[in-house]
Amino acid sequence: MNLIKGLGCIFVNLGMKKLLLLLLLPVLGYGQYTFTKNANTDPSLKENQDRISDKVWLTRGNQYGIYNAYDQTSARNQPTSGIELALGNFEELSQLNFETISEWGKKFKVNWLNKNLVLKLTETNEYYSFVMTSWENRGGFSYTRSSTALSIKDYSNALTIYPNPTTSILILEGDLEYDIEVYDLLGNKVLETQGNSVNMEHLSTATYIVKATDKSNKKELIYKVVKN
Repeated sequence: MNLIKGLGCIFVNLGMKKLLLLLLLPVLGYGQYTFTKNANTDPSLKENQDRISDKVWLTRGNQYGIYNAYDQTSARNQPTSGIELALGNFEELSQLNFETISEWGKKFKVNWLNKNLVLKLTETNEYYSFVMTSWENRGGFSYTRSSTALSIKDYSNALTIYPNPTTSILILEGDLEYDIEVYDLLGNKVLETQGNSVNMEHLSTATYIVKATDKSNKKELIYKVVKN
């Protein structure tokens, strides 16, 4: 069985069939990454740390909450360095209340387990979707986050694609030039163009994935678009 990751989706090849498991994140279709640290494992080992960036290495000891192994050795009596969390989604980014987290157990045993959160890297102002899926005794925990950071620039750009749904022309507002690719939900590329608009008039009524790559900095923006 082959797994092919991309465009915020996972394609599972089963013989001649493809089963599409959509993992579209809020607003953008970035892929997801699941991190798990088992109970009673050594938090100083790289494999037991989620190294999100050069300076953010999340892990947990057998007691207390999550800490940043880049510059911390415990979460006791201190918040996790380098990050803040907020309850909510990317769509609400400008309104979210970010906070440093020191009492992880209280948050995730009672209030935030399996809830949509946004994790912020405080030094770079980058954002990740974040869902804590398990919180155990003796240092065990697991979460799913977006595999690609979302910057404020990405987010503001992500709001300027219109109209969606569309019947013909889809416009990416602004002066930037993009390499634009359109995929159906089986992962087949159905259209490719350049600029800041794409004519979808000839495509069948369906939902598509539109990937726009900024020619100046190669950043990718990925949208779910409905063609009527």
